[in-house]
Amino acid sequence: MSEERKYVIIPISEVENIDFNLVEQTSAETLRISEDGEYTFVKFTGDTTPSFLDGYTQYNHSEVLSILNDTSGIWYIDEEESLTWRENAKVFIDTIKWSNFNPFNWF
Repeated sequence: MSEERKYVIIPISEVENIDFNLVEQTSAETLRISEDGEYTFVKFTGDTTPSFLDGYTQYNHSEVLSILNDTSGIWYIDEEESLTWRENAKVFIDTIKWSNFNPFNWF
């Protein structure tokens, strides 16, 4: 049994399908968003992949760090860009249909 943390990059459009009980992030507000606003990622631990992540590539820690630290990629945010990134994140979070996360709507 492996307890290695796994990382999965997903399109922003899939955020509403995330079961935050099965990943280490606690809400959409805690997700990191790519610079272009198109992607985010989640991390989980264990051998069982949450079903909403089926079909997506899984990365280990060193692999995801290579992706995030690539200065020519969509994840790298330098000091000047951090303010723009925060504003994009706020806009994204404001567009989420929070009613999908209301546990009383699950029954």
